[in-house]
Amino acid sequence: MLILILKKYNILNSVKSLINIFIFLVLFSYFNVSAQSENEEIDKVINQQIWLDFYSHYKINDKIEYYGDFGYRTIITKQSWNRIYIRPSIKYIISKSWELHTGIGLFYIFDKYDYNTLEISPWQGVQFNWPIGKRISFKHLAKIEERFNYVTDDWTYSLEFRFRYKLSTQIKLKGKLYIPAYLEYFLPMPLDKTKEIYQNKGRAGAGLGYSFLNDLKIAFLFNWQTSRSGANEDLNISDFAYQIKIIKVWNGKYLFNKEPENDTYY
Repeated sequence: MLILILKKYNILNSVKSLINIFIFLVLFSYFNVSAQSENEEIDKVINQQIWLDFYSHYKINDKIEYYGDFGYRTIITKQSWNRIYIRPSIKYIISKSWELHTGIGLFYIFDKYDYNTLEISPWQGVQFNWPIGKRISFKHLAKIEERFNYVTDDWTYSLEFRFRYKLSTQIKLKGKLYIPAYLEYFLPMPLDKTKEIYQNKGRAGAGLGYSFLNDLKIAFLFNWQTSRSGANEDLNISDFAYQIKIIKVWNGKYLFNKEPENDTYY
């Protein structure tokens, strides 16, 4: 399906060129980190991951919009686990500055050395868009997650609550290029609960994106996070994640019947 979309817009060659640049950056960073690990004593474990994400948006009416993503993530340094997921969501637009969001995340983790897990995470949030400009804009998203983690061996489960705050921005460059960037903080509720198996503490990312048309974008991001990736690990693992992110607006003619002052899909 993705190949058909790229062929439709005659951008397959451009995508191939961007992917070649992305592969070069991944290999460069991989060997650079490997060299540091051999020559220096590093207290924290460093994992390198690949994230592949496809985002879609569909505006139902002037107030309600469906959006979501599905993707695949894996560790390339140890190949210890693979994760597939889908996150359908709905937002209600109160005004240009305020939005209400809700959704559910479905994650399945294939673990090579331990049991597989299924996570079901409904969530609710509010987003404040400010400041909003023609070249740069910011989003502030605060949400609460209810995380049901199931161990697939015996289908026992645990329930954890988590607060998340994400500050994201998009900086438009000349032409069709733009810079996406974000900072995100994770806070377990209550504060002393850290029983969940796959847990993040903080995350940040930045990269380079290209808008082929108003309704199709592709971006490459470098992400960093402090986390743990197993039941017996501490919250001191540094993850470097290389992400390919594709954004598609399926109802593009309705959404963009005129050029918007600020493109909010990032």
